[in-house]
Amino acid sequence: MTSPLSAENISVSFGGNHVLSGLDLQINRRFTGLIGPNGAGKTTLFNVISGYVTPSAGSVEILGSDVTGLGQVEIARLGVGRTFQTPKLIGDLSVVENVMIGLDGRTSLLAQLSEGLISRSSARVKRARAIEVLEKFALAGVAEEEAGSLPLGSQKIVEVCRALVTEPALLLLDEPAAGLGRDDVEQLVEPLRDWVAAHDVSVVIIEHDLELVNNLCEDVAVLHLGTIISRGTPAECMSDPQVVEAYLGAGFAQRS
Repeated sequence: MTSPLSAENISVSFGGNHVLSGLDLQINRRFTGLIGPNGAGKTTLFNVISGYVTPSAGSVEILGSDVTGLGQVEIARLGVGRTFQTPKLIGDLSVVENVMIGLDGRTSLLAQLSEGLISRSSARVKRARAIEVLEKFALAGVAEEEAGSLPLGSQKIVEVCRALVTEPALLLLDEPAAGLGRDDVEQLVEPLRDWVAAHDVSVVIIEHDLELVNNLCEDVAVLHLGTIISRGTPAECMSDPQVVEAYLGAGFAQRS
């Protein structure tokens, strides 16, 4: 079976600062957690995979196709969806319009919506698809509200819906639970788990909520100083002495 994601020997430097150094990461289906201290390079890795950053060395394959150096729109069209630490919604558009944008790429559909160029029949199809995804995450009731008026937790879930509306093969979630209360986390996690079970999709999730990682991910990779220092189940990684020293701290080991 072709791996959904294979990153080999990835290196990235900014102004002489080595953010990723010869990183190798291959994932299988379902959920993979990507954890590690702040500044470890996790979001930079997502930026490389999704075409926002071109690595100085190494290659990225999505479903067996080399996407190294391709732009973000091209990679998205090949089946990669992602979210960001801070939701990148268009605040004065409605929730459903923000999700619809995922179907055509951020720039093209936004221009069509703004200029009134999108046909009524096409708009109806896109809107119905967006509402269908919002319903799965219990957000159809706010579909016509301005996205910017929603609380942070709901905005983060809307961004997940926008990433899912195209039914991507690979979904990258960057700290989706950061700043969320337990109710918001449950509203996100259970529908997401159901979606992954029903669709042929792989999810890589950056998260500091280790309880969420433990509950959702069977596979975890720990990133530190730009490279993977541990790989395995959550229990295996969180008991790894390297991980305890670099990320969790001695107090965590004593509690475990």
